[in-house]
Amino acid sequence: MKPLPALPIALVTAFLLSGLAVTHSSEPAQASELTRFTTDAEMRYFISTHGEKQDAGRQEAVSEVDTAASGSYSRTNVQVDGVDESDLVKTDGRTLFIAERNKVHLIDTMPSLSNTTYVEIGSSANVTIQGLYLHEDLLVVIYSDFEISSGPTGSSYPGEDISLSYIYPYHSSRTCIQIYDVSDPYNPTKVLLGGITGHPISSRMVGSVVYLITEQSVLSGGDIIVPQVLSDHGTEDVASTSICYDPACPSVSSFVNVLALDVVDGSRSNLTALAGPSSVCYMSATSLYLTMPRWEGASSGLFTTAQGSLTTTIYRIAVDGTRMTLSAQGSVEGAPLNQFALDEKDGRLRMATTSHGEETDNQVHILDMTLREVGSLEGIAAGESIYSTRYLDDRLYMVTFRQVDPLFIIDLSEDDPVVMGELKVPGASTYLQMVGNGLLGIGFENGSVKVSLYNVSDPGNMREIDTYLVEGYSYSAAQYDHRAVLYDAARNLLVIPVTFNPYSGGAEYWTYERPWSVGLVLEVGETGIDQIGAITHKDATVTRSLYIGDVLYTISDTTVKANSLPSLTSLGSLIYSEGQSYYGWYETRM
Repeated sequence: MKPLPALPIALVTAFLLSGLAVTHSSEPAQASELTRFTTDAEMRYFISTHGEKQDAGRQEAVSEVDTAASGSYSRTNVQVDGVDESDLVKTDGRTLFIAERNKVHLIDTMPSLSNTTYVEIGSSANVTIQGLYLHEDLLVVIYSDFEISSGPTGSSYPGEDISLSYIYPYHSSRTCIQIYDVSDPYNPTKVLLGGITGHPISSRMVGSVVYLITEQSVLSGGDIIVPQVLSDHGTEDVASTSICYDPACPSVSSFVNVLALDVVDGSRSNLTALAGPSSVCYMSATSLYLTMPRWEGASSGLFTTAQGSLTTTIYRIAVDGTRMTLSAQGSVEGAPLNQFALDEKDGRLRMATTSHGEETDNQVHILDMTLREVGSLEGIAAGESIYSTRYLDDRLYMVTFRQVDPLFIIDLSEDDPVVMGELKVPGASTYLQMVGNGLLGIGFENGSVKVSLYNVSDPGNMREIDTYLVEGYSYSAAQYDHRAVLYDAARNLLVIPVTFNPYSGGAEYWTYERPWSVGLVLEVGETGIDQIGAITHKDATVTRSLYIGDVLYTISDTTVKANSLPSLTSLGSLIYSEGQSYYGWYETRM
């Protein structure tokens, strides 16, 4: 993919980072409690006295394990057992469901690859599919319905003739759940619609219930517009008296909405809270956690670096089917990297954060179910930042990075965590996963994709068993999206997409070329990492892989390829799309 010119990238980065400074106060933090408004007028007065002085962006969750494989076909690689996550590719063991813009392609795999049909939602200019779920014979499609916004008249960055509409040209009006009966994949049938206004933040699915999280600015065109819930019967305003808020919060910018929808019986509920922009979402089987960054004792502007301490506000929503209760709120120092920074076990929330002050600092916080901090560990790898974390039982595996990659093992068996061991190696792992023969790390070294295998059985004497470094400049979706990782413990098989940089520098650097990529197939054995093969997709970008029985499928933005396991003999391929345009189309997927 051709990189954007340097100036717009810098401006986009500045704009996004400015959105992190969403709450600022010169007064000491007050004790927080959750309550509800008694009247619509009370809600509007609170927003008018606590609203942001400027538009604020939001920090995206970067874009969440056990083995994805179960039974005769693989499933989405998820963070928590029993909590499904949306993905752009799903399978029921026979049909492939592949999301592309506003379409879902249904592809039959037996006896050979063939186009079945597709479902299309709205216009490709306004609708973007964020992810898919499968529940029995039901296909669940999460999509955003965007409205194009020209931005405020004359709005531009100081000293620059670049309007806000150039930097942030879309405004999401609603996020929806459309359910199809795909018991006959040749004739998908609409069953149910649900949705709520706002930008998509994330979603999860437990059993037959989908939890959809969105965020909506408190102001629209200068007016306070309350969120609306959508169904097949129309829309309904969320009552102001049902909206939760924290009276001690010095400023708010968003309605954060959660919609719970049972895809089988159609029952649903929704919850809305006034807060700052949402950041990271983590869910266990019984709790949904939302985090919001908050600067204490600071002020900020678009090109102003906030001074003060960064803390993270955490909301815990207790869930039981479609029943949801906003049950606790707390805060910790620093900010989490992504969803893997949080983990719930035995009535405790464990959370790893990085603080950015005169020197970066990393901490681990232990909170009870009221989100009261009961223990912590500070001063981990001062001057470095967290690049990846992974919890396994009472241990936390953490990678920090500045010039080398320190891997820490932290004991969480007591409320006060203790570092058990540390290992330094070149590069950095941005994703960690326990596999049959050790701890797997996927990351980078010197501009190339790196896969590492660690022996962590003795925390005081950790060692790197082996590494696999891709030749040439490359990157992988698996470095930042765990759903791009396919691991099969029975075969010791690891498959990740790898895309190679097509640029050679010099005058040709800005010449656009389609990248080429592969599904890299590795064996992660007791003695190390070996390449089994690489399935090439020319002029396309491999995004996902999965298996059905003894057939491995690699999926790019144009093609599905089938190869036998373990020999990787080609069994056929199918072009299902012309591919995506790399200009003028950008979205963030959950």
